[in-house]
Amino acid sequence: MYKWKQGTAYRPLVTVYPNNLTLNIVAAACFSEVRFCMLGYDQRNGKIAIKPISKNEIDLKLVPLENLYRIYQAKSYSRISCKALIDEVQETFKIETKGSKFYTWFNEKEGLLEIDLNKETRL
Repeated sequence: MYKWKQGTAYRPLVTVYPNNLTLNIVAAACFSEVRFCMLGYDQRNGKIAIKPISKNEIDLKLVPLENLYRIYQAKSYSRISCKALIDEVQETFKIETKGSKFYTWFNEKEGLLEIDLNKETRL
C-alpha cells in the first residue's frame, strides 16, 4: 500500500534562506501585480508578515519609502532579499535559515501574507 505524500502544487510555502525569502508560485500569487513590499515580524506569535505595496500607495506616499523591499518576480517563484531582517529573525526566533520551509497564508482582512515560523515543513 502506498503512503501518499503531501504535495506543494497548491500549498503556499515560503523558504527562508540566509539571504532571502523565496515564495513558491502559490504564495507569490498575491504579489503578481506589485514590485515592492513591507516586511515585519511578530515575536510573540512567531510570525513574519509580507505586505504587498502597490505603485499607487507609493505615489500617494501612504507608506514610508524606507520601509520598502523589492520583490523579484520569476515564473515559478518570487524572492525578497533582506539579509539583515533574516539575521534578526534567525536570532529572535532561534530558527535555521538554510532552506527551511514554512506554511503561509494570505490574511485577507489585513492584506498581507503571513508566515508561521512555528509550522516548519519537511517537504
